[in-house]
Amino acid sequence: MKLRPALALTLILLIHSVFSQTVNINNNCKLAYEDILSLKFKDATQRIEIEKVSNPDNIFIPYLENYIDFLKVTVGEDEELFKLVEDSIQYRINRINSLPDNSKYKKYFIGNINLQWATAQLKFGNYATGAIGINRSYRLIKKNNNEYPNFIPNSITLGILHIIIGLVPDSFDWFLNIISMEGDVQQGYLELIQAYEDCSKNSRFDFLKNEILFYTGMVDLNLKPNPEIAKLLLSDKIIMNKDNLLLTYLSINILMKNGKNNDALELFNSFDFTNDYYPFYYLNYLHGDCYLRKLNTKKAIEEYQIFKNNFKGQNYIKDAWQKIAWCELINSDTIAYLKAMDNVLLNGETNIDADKSAEQSAKNKELIPNVELLKSRLLFDGGYYESSKELLLEIPEHKLTSKQLVEKNYRLARISHEVADYKNAKKYYSTTIETGRLFPEYLAANSALKLGNIYEIEKNTKMAVYYYQLCLEIDFDEYRNSIRGKAKQGLLRVNNK
Repeated sequence: MKLRPALALTLILLIHSVFSQTVNINNNCKLAYEDILSLKFKDATQRIEIEKVSNPDNIFIPYLENYIDFLKVTVGEDEELFKLVEDSIQYRINRINSLPDNSKYKKYFIGNINLQWATAQLKFGNYATGAIGINRSYRLIKKNNNEYPNFIPNSITLGILHIIIGLVPDSFDWFLNIISMEGDVQQGYLELIQAYEDCSKNSRFDFLKNEILFYTGMVDLNLKPNPEIAKLLLSDKIIMNKDNLLLTYLSINILMKNGKNNDALELFNSFDFTNDYYPFYYLNYLHGDCYLRKLNTKKAIEEYQIFKNNFKGQNYIKDAWQKIAWCELINSDTIAYLKAMDNVLLNGETNIDADKSAEQSAKNKELIPNVELLKSRLLFDGGYYESSKELLLEIPEHKLTSKQLVEKNYRLARISHEVADYKNAKKYYSTTIETGRLFPEYLAANSALKLGNIYEIEKNTKMAVYYYQLCLEIDFDEYRNSIRGKAKQGLLRVNNK
């Protein structure tokens, strides 16, 4: 049977089009990737447009464009933008599907796109859709890893997937049934570490190092009990990336979590946030926290206002209003405090622990916090330990309620812990557990978690297991998912040693 010339030409062009699709990770694309991870989306888009002219069949292009849209949606928690870009997702997947089946990038790109948008679905509360997307991603990346076990990028995505599985709260067991995956944080963390080492030795994939560094940094920051981790994370690996907004965000987080509030403020003041970065208003929230921890209430309120007036998402809105209320209370304006606490109830959602805690406090607004205990807490969070301790010791105990006495012991424990006075830390944590475990607040449970951390560092596995388990047995409301998640990871770590 003869084909008509026009049909034959069409088929030839179609076949050429399909088989000419390639993945070209050239220097221009690597720089675009670095711009994307720096949140310099305008610069990245300019490089992508150059690539479209010089290499229009490069399938790395739709992957890069998808990464930009994903980060815009997640950084801004912008659900409206999510709806606008949803139609582009399938178009990009279709383009990637034009790669030959023997391309190691085909399943990898599609698996990553599924993972990215699955996490966005989770952020907006679409848990079933997110679970299905994660399951789809896992199947694709797992298969790709079986077919190409030496393909380094597989390890990065598998590491992230295993970490996600390890962090699923107890109340989301149905989620694990949908995704039908196994894994834990430690497994995922080790996979990322190995991937970083492999990328360091392979110039083809060295552009992925900053991305891996961000993921491992966030895991270390939130789940590891050893304060020495902070010193490693604030090494030249991160500090040298002073034009990368995402790594600067990580650095600020590390400094704040490790009581280096002055250093965090210095980094805020030295970084050029006007350098064409995509708006990252959550940093204004963190900046407000930095000022609040120095008891600079005027500056703190300014930053919280910028955050809540510009941020498109719902997370941390209630918490920001509560912190504005704290500022007013410190300023001795009880009426303004109560008004701000009313706004906690009227704004934002309760998807995260911080907002749940703010909501609960607002519902009990007749229980106005003790100002000196509040100041001590804030100063402690900033790393001003001596000032925090002085305030605590000056508070007459007969003026405190039984719940406030629990908090005072807890604050003394936290200060002792941070200055490595483990003897007193153990004493005050134990007292907090004894006197506070029947209250719904987080203090007793977190004391058990922190005792587990101390004994883990001291390599006393038996006591570490005891206190991590005790943390899981205590019934409490505040910061439940976060604290219990850390206790679960602590048990996994010590039981695997």
